[in-house]
Amino acid sequence: MTNRRGLRLLALGLPLALLAPAAAHAETVVTDDAVGDAEAWSYDQEFQFVPAPQEASADITRTVASFGDRRLRVTLRFRDLQVRPRHDMVVRLRTPRATFDVIATREGASHPTVELTNPRDEEFPCRNLRVAYDGAADTASVAVPTRCIGSPRWVRLGVKATATPAVEKDPQTSVVFYADDALREGGSDRTVRPGPRIHRG
Repeated sequence: MTNRRGLRLLALGLPLALLAPAAAHAETVVTDDAVGDAEAWSYDQEFQFVPAPQEASADITRTVASFGDRRLRVTLRFRDLQVRPRHDMVVRLRTPRATFDVIATREGASHPTVELTNPRDEEFPCRNLRVAYDGAADTASVAVPTRCIGSPRWVRLGVKATATPAVEKDPQTSVVFYADDALREGGSDRTVRPGPRIHRG
C-alpha cells in the first residue's frame, strides 16, 4: 500500500455554502459515531493500533449523507477539527454497478484537494466535485455530482478519516497517524464499513 493511500484511510477550503443548496427531494441519512473512539497507528517496539481517546481532529461524531437527483453530499462532524500537518478523508461509494472513492486531503491550513477514484487508484475526471473544511463548525464536506458515479438509484457509504500529527522527537514512540471509521468504533481495520442503502431523491 502506498504512503498516500495508507494515510488517506482516510478529507476538506470552500465555504459550505458553495457546495450548493440541497435538492428539494433527497433521502438523508444521519449516523452518530461514538465519541473518543479514534485510534493511533503507533510504534512502541512494534507497529500497532492503540486507543487514542484524546485525539479529536480525527474523531468523527456524526455523518450526514443526502442523495438528491443531481448531487450526493456527505458532511462529517468532528469533535474538534483542529489543524494538523495533514488531514485525510475517504468516502467509499458502493453503487449497484461499481465502487468509487472520494478522497479529500488538507495539508496544514492550505487549500484542500479532492479527487474521485476507484479502489485500484484509477482516477475519474469529475467536474464540480467539491470539498469544504469548516474549522469553526468542526465539519468537513464533499459534494459529488451523481453523473460522475453513473447516476445510480442508490448508494452505500463508508467513511474514514485520518489525521497526521507533527513529527515527535522520540522516534521510538511515534504516532504515524490517527484514524476513525464513521460507522464503527475505532478505525484500525483497513476496510471501510458500509452503511445502509441511501436512495436517490
